[in-house]
Amino acid sequence: MFVMATPGVPSRTGTESFDVAATGVAFTDFYRAHRTPLVRALTVTLGDRALATEAVDEAMTRAVGRWSKVSGYTAPEGWVYRVAYNWATSRFRRRKRDREYAPRIAREDVVSPAGFDPDLHDALATLSDEHRAVLTLRFFFDWNVETTAEVLQVSPGTVKSRTSRALDALSVQLAATHAPRRQQEMGQ
Repeated sequence: MFVMATPGVPSRTGTESFDVAATGVAFTDFYRAHRTPLVRALTVTLGDRALATEAVDEAMTRAVGRWSKVSGYTAPEGWVYRVAYNWATSRFRRRKRDREYAPRIAREDVVSPAGFDPDLHDALATLSDEHRAVLTLRFFFDWNVETTAEVLQVSPGTVKSRTSRALDALSVQLAATHAPRRQQEMGQ
């Protein structure tokens, strides 16, 4: 039996233990399949790749200690995303109290699909965390409203309204960015 301490998660003994044979290949496969996409999604949501990476690693550590329960969820990656997001926003608030901290998503920090529009990248950075989180889950992970609502622990109506508001804000931002470029291209 492998005994693993889980930082920040109190237990009766101060450590969480799990049987490696019981978690088996399932968690390893889950980790390999979902860690990178989760880090990317949280990087877009939080605007800080280092914080996103640390948050996902923390959430994965918590997931492996509870794998028998977490693996039974409809979307275990949603559970990991939510734990990582909560941990990161809590950490972010602590950092912000200590000093003024306003991260910006660096383009090179987001390993994205080919053809990712740099203007979209900049427009996403102007959105609130809540709006970026909804767009990330809905369009990056292609999750439906109900799954997104469950992961973010909000109502489906909240997901719909945040999605609508975020898309409206992106539309305005991108129109303002693209209009001067179009005028330049047309020689005006």
